[in-house]
Amino acid sequence: MESKKNDILQAAIRLFSRKGYYSTSVEEIAKESGMAKASFYKYFQGKEELPLEMCIILEKNIEQDIRALYSKPDLTNHDKLHGFIVLYLKNLVENKVYLMIDMPEPSMLIFQNEQLNGAFEQHEYKLYKWVRDCLIDVFGPEIEDHAWDITFVLKSVVFEYIRFFADRMNDETIEQLAQFIIFLSRSLVANLNSADSTPHLFWSKQGWLPESTLSNPFDQGRQINGLLHSLEDSILLSSWSSMEKQEYQQIATLLKEEALKANPQMGLLKALFSYLEQRKELKKVCHLLQKLLNLTPPTE
Repeated sequence: MESKKNDILQAAIRLFSRKGYYSTSVEEIAKESGMAKASFYKYFQGKEELPLEMCIILEKNIEQDIRALYSKPDLTNHDKLHGFIVLYLKNLVENKVYLMIDMPEPSMLIFQNEQLNGAFEQHEYKLYKWVRDCLIDVFGPEIEDHAWDITFVLKSVVFEYIRFFADRMNDETIEQLAQFIIFLSRSLVANLNSADSTPHLFWSKQGWLPESTLSNPFDQGRQINGLLHSLEDSILLSSWSSMEKQEYQQIATLLKEEALKANPQMGLLKALFSYLEQRKELKKVCHLLQKLLNLTPPTE
């Protein structure tokens, strides 16, 4: 089923990019994806669900990549900013959700259905908020008053660049754009901090939608890193034999290597956790790690 849904989404992206969202019909999307129009409705209730689905996929991929990035130990501020920008750009180029909709005015509703429109805005807000959170994490809380405005400047530059050049972007051009965004963000922060008078703030602290409880992959990444260290310490400080310690250290190392990947193999992680949990001393930290890695720990 997921394969068919993806076929429809990829077909929709191709058509929306060529013809525009409003000029593309469900019948054309179904034909492009190699199925009858009736089959389309087995997977989606209508065309309006497609941009929302793409936004959800984009959000999940970026969240997973942020968590993997911030799970790595000893990241410098440059590493955080560069890594975040590159993963964000790569996901935007691959997903193409922002290229699919030909809105006459930015303020217009994307959907006629208010519920769908609200859901889309909430997902988009989360993507914007992660940019803001990264900027505050890298440049410090003193930029908090300006973080939303900087976010919108950076996103506008990225959006326009990708809109015109997405079909020509590769690892090299993504890196070039990332370096420019790093330069631009540092310039904006430096100028705002050194300004004689505070410039007008369009968005201030609240942002463009009311704050809500959102998952924070930055903190999750840090927690994963800390728990992996705790797992290693628990093995090292145990009263087990040298051979047993070496055996469990090897498993913990394999777990760490897999957990820090942007796209870890969930089956392998489950097997490694299952092995480690044979020791009651490791159960608690394993359960916490599984929750952060979106694995369901076994019930007691």
